[in-house]
Amino acid sequence: MAHKLLINLLGEFRIEYEGNSLAAFSADRLQSLLAYLLLHRSAPQPRHHLAFQLWPDSSESQARTNLRNLLHNLRNNLPDAETFLDITNMTLQWRGDAPCRLDIEDFAQARAAAAEAEGSSALTEARRHLETAADAYKGDLLPGNYDDWVLALREDLRHQYADALLRLISVLEQLGDLRAALQYGQRLLHDDPLNEATYVTLMRLYALSGDRGGVRRIYQQCAAILERELGVEPGPATVTAYEQILRMEPAPVTILPTATPMPVASVPTPTRPRLSPPKVRRRSSGVNVNWPNWPS
Repeated sequence: MAHKLLINLLGEFRIEYEGNSLAAFSADRLQSLLAYLLLHRSAPQPRHHLAFQLWPDSSESQARTNLRNLLHNLRNNLPDAETFLDITNMTLQWRGDAPCRLDIEDFAQARAAAAEAEGSSALTEARRHLETAADAYKGDLLPGNYDDWVLALREDLRHQYADALLRLISVLEQLGDLRAALQYGQRLLHDDPLNEATYVTLMRLYALSGDRGGVRRIYQQCAAILERELGVEPGPATVTAYEQILRMEPAPVTILPTATPMPVASVPTPTRPRLSPPKVRRRSSGVNVNWPNWPS
């Protein structure tokens, strides 16, 4: 079935009907109602529950009145509304057979297909699906919306996205495409610059690429950001990983057979730094940070 409706909820909200943008959906509450129905489309949603989710601080009667008015607005501004909405006196539901393309559904399907490919060691296919998932995730779910129900789903999708990037980096490393792995590692770091584990991943990838300068730059970046944002130094696990990675013997980069993983150094996995108390420095652990020479 051709998709008449295109809806993006990740990053900037966007809705198009047969290629034309629907300007009426710039209203926040209209976006919220539409998004709630889309994200809970597997089951009919009771009207009283919808009213409470969208107006939790209003009285029950006022919330129900608000919902009736908003539903009227939705039906008037959504072309062929009956094609997409199943409306009864008690419930509302986004139809499962609606000719609609939704970015969150594209993201979920790509992740599931990648997991199946990874399970059968089809790494090239897994790469393709994980890249599709990464492309589908344009940003946070409804970033300007702070409804409680949105916040929980937004955080869950962030974790799914980070997991997809980590899996993609691993697949690319096994395929020997370290350049692409580094690009996605930088993307992961951009989204969460306080995660020390990501810095360790990047240091390892630079080491495997034979780029000792890259290892040093990433560690310096890690130290500078943690100092600026949290007033702390890199954790002991990160320092130990950095020292071990510097001792790795860089090897020529080759494209490996699909089913053969690239050997990597075993290094500790650091934990995310604690956010409190601020401006408390760790005592020096005696680690030599004068950038030791790589073994010849």
